[in-house]
Amino acid sequence: MAFYDPNRNQKAAKIRNDATALSTAAKHPEPQPNRDEEAPYIFSFTKGLLHQENGLLNDPQDFELFAQGTETPDPEVFRQVPLNTNLETFFDTKKDTFADKPCKGDQTPYRQWESPTAGFAYVLEGPDPFAISMPAAPAAGSAEFAAEMAEVYQMALSRDEPAAAFMDANLIGALRLVGGGNLSQAARNRLQGAHDAAAAAAERLSQMQWFRGNANSRDTNSSEERSRRRFGVAQTPQNLFRGLGEDAWETPFLSQFLVMGDGGCERKLKARASGMISYGAQRIDQRVRIAQPCRDYMTTWRSWLDVQNALNKRPLVDDEFIDCVRPISRLRDLATYVHDDQLYQAYLNAALIMLGERHGFDPGLPYHGATGNQSPRWNREPFALFGPPHLLTLVTEVSSRALKAVRAQKFSVHRRLRPEAAGALFHTIYSGYNPNREHGGKAYALGDGSPEAKARAQLGRTLAGYSFPAGGGSDPALADILTDIRLHNAAQNREDPKKLNHAKWLMPMAFPEGSPMHPSYGAGHATVAGACVTLLKAFFSMHEDGDTKTPAYLVKPNELALVPDGGVNAGSAEIDMLCAPIAKGLTLEGELNKLMWNISNARNIAGVHYYTDYIESALLGEAITLGILREQMLAYEPKENVSLTVPLLAKRTLPAALRGPSIGEFDEVEAVRITNTGELQPVQVSWR
Repeated sequence: MAFYDPNRNQKAAKIRNDATALSTAAKHPEPQPNRDEEAPYIFSFTKGLLHQENGLLNDPQDFELFAQGTETPDPEVFRQVPLNTNLETFFDTKKDTFADKPCKGDQTPYRQWESPTAGFAYVLEGPDPFAISMPAAPAAGSAEFAAEMAEVYQMALSRDEPAAAFMDANLIGALRLVGGGNLSQAARNRLQGAHDAAAAAAERLSQMQWFRGNANSRDTNSSEERSRRRFGVAQTPQNLFRGLGEDAWETPFLSQFLVMGDGGCERKLKARASGMISYGAQRIDQRVRIAQPCRDYMTTWRSWLDVQNALNKRPLVDDEFIDCVRPISRLRDLATYVHDDQLYQAYLNAALIMLGERHGFDPGLPYHGATGNQSPRWNREPFALFGPPHLLTLVTEVSSRALKAVRAQKFSVHRRLRPEAAGALFHTIYSGYNPNREHGGKAYALGDGSPEAKARAQLGRTLAGYSFPAGGGSDPALADILTDIRLHNAAQNREDPKKLNHAKWLMPMAFPEGSPMHPSYGAGHATVAGACVTLLKAFFSMHEDGDTKTPAYLVKPNELALVPDGGVNAGSAEIDMLCAPIAKGLTLEGELNKLMWNISNARNIAGVHYYTDYIESALLGEAITLGILREQMLAYEPKENVSLTVPLLAKRTLPAALRGPSIGEFDEVEAVRITNTGELQPVQVSWR
């Protein structure tokens, strides 16, 4: 007799209603912008609006229309925002020609804003896009903003360095070929030289006030935010350009999940070193295209201005890539990866690797071989429920929700300027408040009330203070970095750096088109990273089977981890896959968190984001996934007693949308257990 339950529709309705009650119990938080949004909006995201030759908006009211359009779901309001589509604005009157050749065929000569109202779409699972807020972004003039800009500038200067240089010197000394041969002395010396350059960069950044533990009145007072945003943390080759949550001992810069293949049940090093991941009957190759080495973009005022005015520069570049591939081995390769990736793909790859290598699932999930769940298992195995299809579907599912949540923050709340726009402000300051000196701008009186005068006054009381007041400015290390940026940009343009009219302090960009057409804070890649990595940490066990005091390892203690060399030539595919023994091993949790910041900071390396864009967005994504998983718990048979234990990226308080009887407003937690009733309970992770 076929199953029939006449009351199942009512039961299904109750579960949906209970899930709704979980996700909507808390009032939505008030937005927390940093109050930099002030006419003429030099500290706000204005890309795509029409800019004058001096870089200011042609009409500040254009931005006000843009802001209004992002604060309502009504598409007719955003339709009124004047996207620049006039090719005459790209006309170089001095050369009497277009700044670049026109686009071919049906290619669009200008770019459009990307999903500016996506945050207003409602979701049927997990927290509403406006249910979880992000704290205020660092304000212009704050010590943190200076440190972030100095770091992104330094990343641009370091793009063509091998990733292997950004780790402990002892690890570099222990490197050898995967096949067992010794690394040549010339290769070892080359990597050591790159390591010394990283050490010098770290020492220079450590002089920034924020990293020295000196805040000013514009900085956040939150000890929790300061802790995760590296306040008072000296920069070293071991932590330079890194993020939170990786193993506390010396490890490679690149997550193994970005370079390894599926090593099979035996987790063989040779199979891992191939970089090939099993994907059903197909294979995924971890190698990436090679961007032109030492090639940066938007290093002249004209090219910068055209891009701000929405010119689609990428189709105009015919030789962006070299026609070959290699494992990710240099910082520029990381930037190349995140230029065209599908945002969840690194985490889909990681999931496939862990499935192929038979890493254990969370013991709170039933029916698995090492489960601690008491549900009877002897005649069943997980597949559609708690198995690979369930997991792989969720990787994409949480990324979709994360993107809506971050769109709500970036467009409708913060509208933070991109580093490329901040770089133009530093260029403006260093070239005498006249960014277009080579085109002969006129002087303006500070008190005339014009947008130019207001912009100068705003720069004078904020960013100019980093370098120019009596005593050398508050952050002379930034001026030192900007000197190298000027030399770098002169070399990019084959100009004489001694000539002032050739001096450019613009942010050198890894992408021809610069940043995407949406504000900087939060970051889409980082939010998706936080969401997907949290899911993987929930489904897979982060400790060894039956021993909650021992972490689960991707690379066991004293075994070999992969380290791509980078090669002699930054544009060569001929590189060696190296390895080094890791005394304390590499934990699954540490390598997943490293994957999160590798991908997030790769966007910073490209010049399109700041550090706070990464860390605060990753926490947003983490919260979105926790909200989705707690609702899903209600859909399972109560007798299965499903639970998931999730170590958080950083010890922190949780947003109101996730709190409950066990976690209060001021409780800082390092891990949570999601029960079969959807409640989050604090737990201590003894394997850390």
